[in-house]
Amino acid sequence: MYGSWAPSGLSFHGSTETEYNMHQITVSNSYFWWNTPLQYTADFKLLLTPVSDSKTRVDVQTSESMVRIGPNFGGHGGDSYERVAPTTIEEYRILLKIGAVLGEQDMPRLRLPL
Repeated sequence: MYGSWAPSGLSFHGSTETEYNMHQITVSNSYFWWNTPLQYTADFKLLLTPVSDSKTRVDVQTSESMVRIGPNFGGHGGDSYERVAPTTIEEYRILLKIGAVLGEQDMPRLRLPL
């Protein structure tokens, strides 16, 4: 997982939201080909909004979610990707990482599909 963790400024509404943009590449727990998990890539926007002096709301918005379906055998090389619906698994993994850094103990465990 990598991305830009520098605040991108105030939201368009002039509120105190702070935005962080990141890009993730991981192995999917939702998308498979012949029982083999596919590589999943997506862009995420994290919106942090103060709720009180000791609480912050974190929203995760996903865009450009794709899976790698294999090499491109055309003249351009590289890999072929197909757009897919975003999954809450990757979004919740981000929230779990933030919670772990903050020392949050009461977050529900991640439930993966069978």
